[in-house]
Amino acid sequence: MPCLCDFHIHSTLSGDGRSDLLDQVRASREKGVKWLCFTEHIDYATSEGDYLVDFPLYQQKIAEARAAFPDMTIGIGLELGDTREERADVITQSDRIPLDFKLLSRHKVGGIDPYEAERFFAHRTRAQAVEDYLDAIWESLNAFPDYDALSHLGYVFKFVQSPEFPPLRYDDAPDRLDAILRFLIENGKALEVNTSRWRRFGDGMPGKDILARYRGLGGELLTLGSDAHDTVSAAQGFDAAIEQIRSLGFRHLTAFAGRQRRMLPL
Repeated sequence: MPCLCDFHIHSTLSGDGRSDLLDQVRASREKGVKWLCFTEHIDYATSEGDYLVDFPLYQQKIAEARAAFPDMTIGIGLELGDTREERADVITQSDRIPLDFKLLSRHKVGGIDPYEAERFFAHRTRAQAVEDYLDAIWESLNAFPDYDALSHLGYVFKFVQSPEFPPLRYDDAPDRLDAILRFLIENGKALEVNTSRWRRFGDGMPGKDILARYRGLGGELLTLGSDAHDTVSAAQGFDAAIEQIRSLGFRHLTAFAGRQRRMLPL
């Protein structure tokens, strides 16, 4: 049985978190997770204001969790919401404390988060949304100076409800996606398999076809992330995701401790 690890999870220390950190650990442990790394949000100018972290409280909570669950590995990380405008502030926050893991995210595109779906898609076709989103990802990958993995590739369609906007697929933009995947491979950055939409779509972010292309290009570094914001979502979709990952020929999941990579057999 693989060592289940979750390298994308939030607690009430994140601006949109709904469950206490210790409760998230307990719920994840009950689902068989052995290695957990919290990735609390650093995101500026969201629709609900700035998402910043109380770092002393964060460190205290992690210490309490490690003491309460000595049979687990519990890491401290951040999900870094990058944009050109807020990048310098995000970098400053990311260097405030020693971390096990830095997860690069791109939520806003052209100043708008696709979470605000009606606003984001009001003047975009699906093709334009794909182009704008992948160009933003490309800019972040190249400009952000220090990160370990890219989060939820395909986020642009996570919240839209219209059947006119199905999930991101490889055939939507082969050249742009190949450039992104090759960049990750050539620079030793991991690609996250984000399971937060599995119940709805029966697939992760990125989808199976993009993961297959990543593998075909020689990609090997995958992190697994539930993106859970509450205990109900702990380890959501993990069994199906691991089955999919194995079917594509991957043999390891990637974990990080002290920013150092660890390869965990599947």
